[in-house]
Amino acid sequence: MIRPHTPPETPADKPARSGEAAGAWASPWELDLEWMDAPPGKRIRREEPKQAPPPASARQYQPPSSPPVQKPSAPLEVEKKPSTPLQAPPSRLVKRKKPASSSESEASWPTLIILSMGLLAFVFIIWLYVDDQAPGLDTDLLTNRPVDQAVAIQTPDKLRKFLGSLVPFDDSQNRGRPPWLWDTPSLSRVVQANGLALENLRDLLEDADWHPAHAAWHAADPCADPRWRQVMVLKQAEAAYLSRRMQEEAAFTAAIDLAELGWRLEQLWAWPSCYQQALEAQRLAAQTMADLLRQTRLPESTLRQFQRQFSVCQPTPEMLVGAMSAFYVHEKKLILGSRSGENLDAMPGGVQLRRPGRLFFKPYETLQHFATAFRQIKSEVLSPLALTSEVRLKESISSEASYQPNSAGLAYYHQRMRLYTSMPAEFGLARTRASLIIALFAVRRCIAEKKSVPSSLEELRTFNFLLDLPTDPYCGAPLQYSRTSGLIWSVGRDLKSASGSPTEPPMSNVMEPTVEVGIAMAAVAK
Repeated sequence: MIRPHTPPETPADKPARSGEAAGAWASPWELDLEWMDAPPGKRIRREEPKQAPPPASARQYQPPSSPPVQKPSAPLEVEKKPSTPLQAPPSRLVKRKKPASSSESEASWPTLIILSMGLLAFVFIIWLYVDDQAPGLDTDLLTNRPVDQAVAIQTPDKLRKFLGSLVPFDDSQNRGRPPWLWDTPSLSRVVQANGLALENLRDLLEDADWHPAHAAWHAADPCADPRWRQVMVLKQAEAAYLSRRMQEEAAFTAAIDLAELGWRLEQLWAWPSCYQQALEAQRLAAQTMADLLRQTRLPESTLRQFQRQFSVCQPTPEMLVGAMSAFYVHEKKLILGSRSGENLDAMPGGVQLRRPGRLFFKPYETLQHFATAFRQIKSEVLSPLALTSEVRLKESISSEASYQPNSAGLAYYHQRMRLYTSMPAEFGLARTRASLIIALFAVRRCIAEKKSVPSSLEELRTFNFLLDLPTDPYCGAPLQYSRTSGLIWSVGRDLKSASGSPTEPPMSNVMEPTVEVGIAMAAVAK
C-alpha cells in the first residue's frame, strides 16, 4: 500500500502545547519539566532568556474573535534569592590583592625579628653612649675645714709682691750642685741682689695668719709660677752664705724659714700645685739643715730650740688626708662647675661654668672614677707604713680604649690623677728625711752637751735628747745608726740596708737616705 507523500512537518504545522494553539509562546519552564522533580529546597529559579520576536512571515494570524487560552499551571515554589547590594561601576571597583601564600608569610617573620633585634641593639648602644650615671654619695670626701669668714685678706697680695720682687740670677754654672758647694762670690752676688725679696719673704712669714681656707686663694694659682724654683735656691744660698760668714744662728734661721714656707704652702688646699711646692720646700730645707748640723758649733740650748721649730714644720698624714679631700672637691669643680654645689666664689680661677660638653665625656661617671681613686689614696696614706712607690690605682679601665662610651672622660681622669698618685710616695720620703734630721739634731745636742758621740739612739732618749726614738717610715723599726761610721740612715724604698750611703746633697738617694753626723768615732778617739 502506497502511502501518500507527506511533507515534512514544519514548526507551524506542529500541534500547539499548552497555549501554543492560542498563539502564545511556550515558557522555558514548560519546555523543561525536570525541575519539577527536584526537591523543593533545591529548586532554583531560572530567568527566562529574552527571545527575539519571530519574523513576520513565521507569525500566524490570530483572529481577534478568538481570545487566547492560557493553560493553567501548577503553582511554582520558587526559592527567593537574597537581595544583593548594588555594586559600583567596573571603573570604580577596587581590586583585591592576592592573599600571600603560607611560604611567603613564614619567610617574613624571621626578617621582622632580625630587624627588631637590630633596632633594639642600636637603641641600646646609643643609650650606653648618652646615659650618664647618677652622682653617688661623696660625703666622706668633702672637707671639714670651716670656711674663713674674713672680708678680705692681704696674704695673697703679699705673696705676689714677694714673687715680683725676685731678681733673676744665672745659676747655670752651678746647676745640679747645692749652694753650699758654690764659690763665695757667687753666693754673695745672689744674696745681695735679692735683699729686697728676702725681706718681703720674712715679712710674709711673720704674718700671724695666712687664712688658708679663704676663698681668695681660689682666684688664681699662686704656686704655678716658675719663679718658685728660684725662691728655693735663694733660701739655700742665703743659709750657705751666712754659714760661711760664721753667722750660724742666722743660717739655721734661713733653713727654718724654708721649712716654714713649706708648712704654710701645705695648708693651701685650693690648688694641688701648692702641696707639690710644699714637699719640695721640705726636701730642700732638710738637705740644708743636714749640711749645717754636720759642722755646727752651736750650744745645746740653741740646737734644742731649732729642733723644736723644725719638728713643728714637718708634714703630717692628717694634713695629706685632708688635702686629698680638698683635691677631690677641686676636680669636682673643674668637671661640674656651678653644678658641683660649691660656693661660686671658690671656683678655680673664678670659673663658674661647667666644663663644655665633649663627645664621649660623661661628667658624673668621670667624677666617680676620681672619687674611687681619692678614697684609695686616703686609705693608703693612713696605712702604718709609708708608701714605697707611686700609687697604682685599682681602676683596670685603660685610657687608650677609644671605643668606650666614656673614653674622653677616662683619658682626662688618667691625665689628672698623675698629679696625685706620686704625692703619697713623696710624702713618705719627706717623713723619712724629717726623722733623720731630728735624730741628727739629738746626736749633735749630745755631742755639744756631753762632749761624746752616743753609742746608740736609745742612749739619746736616756739623756732626754729624744722623747721617742725616730722610726723609719719604710719599715716601722728605729732608724739605723753607726757610731763607727758616723752615719744615720733609713732602709729606703727597697727595704734593704746597705750600712748607709752618704750623698751630696744629703738624703738624695731614695733607696737609702743617709745623713752624716760629722764626727766619726776615729776622730773622737784621736
